[in-house]
Amino acid sequence: MENEIKVMFVDIDRTLTDNNKQVTAKNAQAIKEVVEKGIKVVLCSGRGTYYAVKKSKDANASNYVILNNGAQIYDYEKEESLFEEPIPSDELYKFIKELENNDIEYILNTPTFRYGSKRVDRSLDVRDKILQNIEMVKEETILQVVGETKDFDSMDKLIKIVESHPELKVLNVSRSYIEGKRDEKRYYADINYKTVNKGVGISKFLEFFNITKDQSICFGDYINDLDMFEACGTKVAMANGSDEVKEKADYVTLSNEESGVADYIYKFILK
Repeated sequence: MENEIKVMFVDIDRTLTDNNKQVTAKNAQAIKEVVEKGIKVVLCSGRGTYYAVKKSKDANASNYVILNNGAQIYDYEKEESLFEEPIPSDELYKFIKELENNDIEYILNTPTFRYGSKRVDRSLDVRDKILQNIEMVKEETILQVVGETKDFDSMDKLIKIVESHPELKVLNVSRSYIEGKRDEKRYYADINYKTVNKGVGISKFLEFFNITKDQSICFGDYINDLDMFEACGTKVAMANGSDEVKEKADYVTLSNEESGVADYIYKFILK
């Protein structure tokens, strides 16, 4: 089946990148050779535009990225979206007000940049903006809310707030929170519209380019990659991945520190 592959979908953090969030030289070279062979390589991430596009260029991947846990397909050469699934504005406003009332930090991902709440105390990208008031996003397309807390109990509170909004869902959350670690300095949760996940973004991409599910491979390591696995023909998990992901995989490759993406590519795609 690998000989018929037309597209590879690759998660970024702890899949494509090492533990220092850098694309390994081996992965970049292998992906370059795959793209030269005519196979699309599309990064698929919960991240926003700036980070994902940078990593895509670092990796020599194709000019498409699937962002915000599947809420957007973006062509960064043409600087346009092929697909977007935003959070409805009325629901977004109600949710933001609850976060503000509970002193929870948040970031709002638009198709091209991010808004940070006034409480966000970490550095943002140069193109990002601080949200001074909710009116600033009245006409904006908001694809994802990233809620951030500095303690475990506040993350508990954030999850309960999301659960009280049936139009929203948590697609990704800090590993340390899932593992019950209470001594981390920061926790996060990716919150999207209820119909969004990486699998939806991938299915839209396959439909747009007339590629069948069996002609696709995906690489992932974490819970928000499980929906991606459902949408792809061949599922590859990282050795450093969660047990749930490895159980669903067709193949477990080397870890992200060992350039597991490249190892798979050379064994099965460029053999």
